[in-house]
Amino acid sequence: MPGMDGVQLVGVVTGVVLVVVAGLALVLRGRRRRERRREADRTELDRLATAAGSALVGTDERARLAEDELSFAVAELGEPATAEAGPALRRAREHLREAFHLNQLLHDHVPDTDVERREWSGRIVELCRTAGAALDDLDAGLADRRRAARSTPEAIDRVEARVAAVREAIGPARADVERLRTDYTDHALAPVADNPAQAGRLLDFAARSAAAARRRLASQQVAEAVAGTRAAEESVLRAEGLLAAVDGFEAEALQAEAALGALVAESRTELAQARAMPAARRRGAVDLAADALEEALRTLPGPGDPTDPVAALTRLRQANTALDDAVRDRIEQDERSRRASAQRGPALDDAARQVAAARALVDDYRAPVGPDARTRLAEAERELTAARNATHAESAVDQARRSAALAAEAADLARRDVSHAGRHQPWDARRSAPAGRAGSGAFGAVLGGMVLGGILDEIGDLGDLFD
Repeated sequence: MPGMDGVQLVGVVTGVVLVVVAGLALVLRGRRRRERRREADRTELDRLATAAGSALVGTDERARLAEDELSFAVAELGEPATAEAGPALRRAREHLREAFHLNQLLHDHVPDTDVERREWSGRIVELCRTAGAALDDLDAGLADRRRAARSTPEAIDRVEARVAAVREAIGPARADVERLRTDYTDHALAPVADNPAQAGRLLDFAARSAAAARRRLASQQVAEAVAGTRAAEESVLRAEGLLAAVDGFEAEALQAEAALGALVAESRTELAQARAMPAARRRGAVDLAADALEEALRTLPGPGDPTDPVAALTRLRQANTALDDAVRDRIEQDERSRRASAQRGPALDDAARQVAAARALVDDYRAPVGPDARTRLAEAERELTAARNATHAESAVDQARRSAALAAEAADLARRDVSHAGRHQPWDARRSAPAGRAGSGAFGAVLGGMVLGGILDEIGDLGDLFD
């Protein structure tokens, strides 16, 4: 190049070479990175394909073994006992058919994208897992039925032994019921009086069920045999519960009698306290509740008579509670009346002051005060009169408070009307004109407004006097 010496030329060439070498290095590095990524994708796809194939083969073998196992179970237990296992096997086969179809798509002559290969391989693994779960349910169901079939003979033997043992307890239970009749009424014994007879009928049913289960088992009707055995077991259990109720009745009755004795003593004390209240205070609810409690105490059986302690305890507790509630309500009412009597005088005085203040505003400024303020004042005066005439202190206090609130509201409205009239015109100046001057009403209204407006302009806003 003209004007470039040798050193400069060497530098330029060296720079170009370095740039070319760096570019080639970047290109080679990117190519190697893409190759590694493609290799990783191929490895992952191969791994998924291997996992899908292994899952497909393993699940198919399990399904074939399950078919054989189901055939053996049908021969051993009968078709009714294994009827619920068939749907589980069919569900597994349906999932496997879909998985085989996807596997065919992966290995046919049509090229597949990497996305399709990844999606289908994952779907095959999922379908095989679902089919395996259905086969697990089938295996568990067959195992339960085999255990039930093998344990049913022993279960029948146990039921028959329990039937015999429980039947021996029916006689003593019946004797207990007859003995209890001397101490307790028929109504008290009603929950357990028929228990021995009911237990006998349940045991008869259990014996018949056990015999039928044994016959079904001999004819390989395992499901029916298991159902009959369970019905027999439940019947024996219910019979045992009925006889246990007879045995526990006396203990519960004695507990109720003890509680009844304590409640009788408590009720007599509370009844005496209620009767000791002044007649005016106990009149009404307290007297009625006391009469009901006396009646409940009077109807209690005497010594040696058959009793129904549970029913007697229930009736007496209800009457006792009703008297407690009536006395408490009376005490609370007296307390409210006492507070209201103490508040009555101050409430009436406050209401009278509020009404007088509102009335003074209306009387002093008359025309500017509008109808809303006058209505509130009239209602406040009516409430105050009613409060003064009220016979009950609580009503008097409530009416006096309403009167005070209405009077305060009337005063606020009156101040607002007067303030508004000071800036504009009175509410209706013509209404304040005497009857003899009605002929000049229009002129008087204008003149009154001008005069009042001039005065208000001189002394300022009259409404400020009440703010």
